[in-house]
Amino acid sequence: MSGHTEVVRGPGGEPLAHYEEESRDGIRWADDLRLADGASPAAAAERVVVDLAGWGVTTRAPLGAELAGRGAHAERRFDTYTHALRASPRPPEPVRLPEDLAPLPAAAVDPAALRAAYRAAYPADHPDHGMSTPGDLEALMDGTLMGPLLPTSTVLIDTARRAAVAAVLAHDCPGAPPLEGPWISEVFRDPAPAYRGAGSLLLRHVLWLSAEAGLPALGLSVTAGNRAARTYESAGFIRTAQWADLCIH
Repeated sequence: MSGHTEVVRGPGGEPLAHYEEESRDGIRWADDLRLADGASPAAAAERVVVDLAGWGVTTRAPLGAELAGRGAHAERRFDTYTHALRASPRPPEPVRLPEDLAPLPAAAVDPAALRAAYRAAYPADHPDHGMSTPGDLEALMDGTLMGPLLPTSTVLIDTARRAAVAAVLAHDCPGAPPLEGPWISEVFRDPAPAYRGAGSLLLRHVLWLSAEAGLPALGLSVTAGNRAARTYESAGFIRTAQWADLCIH
């Protein structure tokens, strides 16, 4: 993200929307496209489809619906969630992990050791299939994609197989909760029946570690249709907003 706010203006020069310009896979992208004070979604969408033709945008659901009605193609719909940790009505508690699954700091684990579980976690029928690659995993773990890993990021190792089978990766992202700040990029596990429930336990473990470390909150995003949303809600996450990634033709 550039950090510089751009403005979409109406015919009379009045601000209709703001966004942060960035690039994704060589495509110009308007991140966090949001309405200006007093602007209507319809008026903003009418100008956005003209001024940002050929761009991608990330915006909240009401403006996204107006853009889709004007021909923009929705690439992904997703929700953002936050957990307030110690300030939550349901603060995290320590959990007991299975004895044969040992937690290790993610920073101490070679990303290559997680590739098999990572691929298996995103089969063809998963909402995020195709969005998650081994290259993405490496870029998350070395900090180049979303910022440095927080020390609370954890990998589970099957001690009998000596294999990494689950991970929760959290990053020291800038900004303030609930829509910015410390952020979980990945929660995944090997889908083998032997590890059923391990991902949820590991998530709760990382939430507890994060609360003990004094983090203000942890956020994450969930693609629409991903059943993992129920796991996050049961762990105390609260939905903050509905979003859409769209391509404007």
